[in-house]
Amino acid sequence: LAFEVEQDNLKDAISGIRALDLVGCNISMPYKTEVIQYLDELSHEAELVGAVNTIVNNKGTLKGYITDGTGFMMALKDRGVEAVGKKITIAGCGGAATAIQIQAALDGVREISVFNIRDRFWDSGVETVNKINEQTECRAALYDFDDSEILRREIAGSDILINATGMGMKPLEGRTWLPDVSYLRPELVVCDTIYSPARTRLLEMAREAGCKVMNGEGMLFFQGAAGFKLWTGHDMPIEHMKQYLGLE
Repeated sequence: LAFEVEQDNLKDAISGIRALDLVGCNISMPYKTEVIQYLDELSHEAELVGAVNTIVNNKGTLKGYITDGTGFMMALKDRGVEAVGKKITIAGCGGAATAIQIQAALDGVREISVFNIRDRFWDSGVETVNKINEQTECRAALYDFDDSEILRREIAGSDILINATGMGMKPLEGRTWLPDVSYLRPELVVCDTIYSPARTRLLEMAREAGCKVMNGEGMLFFQGAAGFKLWTGHDMPIEHMKQYLGLE
């Protein structure tokens, strides 16, 4: 069931989880951060990210989790892409980007290069990079998109390139922050967290360069699978659901 909750009613809605003895729920934007104040506990990942998209009710105790990053890493593995010990370059410092960066670092990615413009998310990016460097074995750095040569250098040294910005999604459909296809090479795996449209301009360029590509459908699917496991204690029937939803 999906419920649209007004901001003034968020606290009461979360109390309703206890009152109705619900197993749990998902939380979508814009409440992923605000909801934390009404929960009893947070997972380690949710604490590091500073956001929650899944709540589990254990006899009245509400614990918050973030499965966006888990979903992305599971989607990579499902496509036969190994990220452990590798270097990734990721665009964005928003919620989805932060979740992916934190989870990738916890899962054993060797190095993360983050690119962003100096907007309201820049300070969050600085904070995330510091957390990764201080609390994980991964090495992370934040760069400004303005320096195209650094962008080229970091992509050239990466195994996986990820777009976790809104560039490519309405109203920015057909656009990308990547200057041109010469930044790409066939050995690079190129991912976009956007799932509508299914083929963004970035992914079109990546296909042109001969790269293996992945859009955001897998991340969306597997973050749901992670929530299913948290609520039920059982694995979601992955192959059956993929077939039902028509996913590759």
